[in-house]
Amino acid sequence: MKFHFTALALGLLATPALAQDDTRLKELERKVEILSKELEAQKTGSSLPEAAESGAAKVYVSKGGLSIGGYGEFLYQAKEGHLQDGTPGVGEKSIDALRLVLYTGYKFNQTIVFNSEIEFEHGGYSDEHPEGEAVVEFAYLDFLLNPAFNIRAGQMLVPMGFINEQHEPPAFLGARRPQVERSILPATWHENGIGVHGELPGHFNYRIYLMNGLRGDKFTAEGIRDGRQAGKEANAQSLAWTGRLDWNPAPGTTLGLSFYSGNSNQTGQGEALRTTLVDAHGEWRWRGLQVRGLYAQTRIAEGGVAAFGISDPAREVGTYQWGGYLEAGYDVLQGSRQALIPYVRYERLNTQAQVIQGISPNRGNDQKALTVGLAYKPIPNAVAKVDYQKLENAARTGQNQFNVAMGFYF
Repeated sequence: MKFHFTALALGLLATPALAQDDTRLKELERKVEILSKELEAQKTGSSLPEAAESGAAKVYVSKGGLSIGGYGEFLYQAKEGHLQDGTPGVGEKSIDALRLVLYTGYKFNQTIVFNSEIEFEHGGYSDEHPEGEAVVEFAYLDFLLNPAFNIRAGQMLVPMGFINEQHEPPAFLGARRPQVERSILPATWHENGIGVHGELPGHFNYRIYLMNGLRGDKFTAEGIRDGRQAGKEANAQSLAWTGRLDWNPAPGTTLGLSFYSGNSNQTGQGEALRTTLVDAHGEWRWRGLQVRGLYAQTRIAEGGVAAFGISDPAREVGTYQWGGYLEAGYDVLQGSRQALIPYVRYERLNTQAQVIQGISPNRGNDQKALTVGLAYKPIPNAVAKVDYQKLENAARTGQNQFNVAMGFYF
């Protein structure tokens, strides 16, 4: 297959007629690169949304006009009937139409592209959930000026971690997203702003955005997640910078760093509430093996937290939070269009590693999780996953659970 693919690509690029048409030649080169990535993804036991002509990247590889894609995710969870310390617990069982997402994009021309994601969570919107179950997760215009320098503006995903930008179910292992990328890095995190992105020599790519900041008065002992404004009438008294730099030295290998920093005090007065997150992440895919690791930490200004009222829940937020995980999977059917991937993931995190004076941290927020499971992909765009999670914390109130998930993207 590789020989025929290479011969076809070289034949297309060597056609004399195409050499006279620079625009058409560049388009063919781009499609050959996309096909190369898709072939490499199959060889490494992965097929990520950005590597195929589907999902959120669909509009970028289209010839022009309207593009439609999406993904869906269903989750069954069954908790054990006892806690970590052996005391009785509620053995809850639930099944959820977790997400149904529609990607819509429009390529006006080779320079200007619109892209968006509309998500319906937990079966859709209802009056019982005034916070909204129908959410615009991103909607932006891309001005593609040069491979090294492009401008993006609108509502955008914060470019931190693995899951926030690549959250389609076939793109990650586990029936549920990693706890670290829900509590320390709060997926799915999206705000309004403007920024630049591009590819640099040496196999580097970057993104730098200026966005509206978090609302610190919504922080809790469980982390900063509730401080996201999600682009909904966002208070922009204080802005924040976020960015990411990734290095891809070889196919299937990614090493990177990302950050977020801004004042989360949106009142425009009083003590600053500087909130800074950083993460280091790496991934290696070779043949059927895939290994992924991430470490993240958050620092929040103590003076800003201490300025909250004595009874304010935001006063309990951890001024230092940290978390990390390591996961590995192996496709036992590698080389086939199908994939069968046993996987394991270990996580450690603490959303109250440090708190201000006078606050006693909840030991239940000092957590660790071990996930063992199996993922089956009959095609790269669809997956079924089943796993068991051993969930523990320092308060010994952890409750293990069994999960089954189904997902797809198109």
